[in-house]
Amino acid sequence: MKRISLFIVINALSLYIVSRLMHSVYIGSLTSLITLTLIFGCLNVFIKPLIQFFSLPMTFLTLGLFSFVINGIVLKLAFSIVPGAHISGFLNAILAAILLSIINTIFYNVFD
Repeated sequence: MKRISLFIVINALSLYIVSRLMHSVYIGSLTSLITLTLIFGCLNVFIKPLIQFFSLPMTFLTLGLFSFVINGIVLKLAFSIVPGAHISGFLNAILAAILLSIINTIFYNVFD
């Protein structure tokens, strides 16, 4: 339970930092941030593995670089579900996903 709580807090903090660093990412309120964090976590658990499975040949051909596109798809989908949160453009979603993974890696290494 402690690990799940840490995961949620780190993801929320990382999403907030990404929204402050990128002008194309907008999170309107704390409620939107919490909802976005929970939906993004659920999409990562349930939808992302399916997308990864069906795009395995493309990921293999691009030597793993297509995983950035998959992360961008999941992030764009999460932003499209949550009211009060917006990300403009698919390329910005990919860049935000890369930035989000870098920030998450830093926080996990510090707090875990």
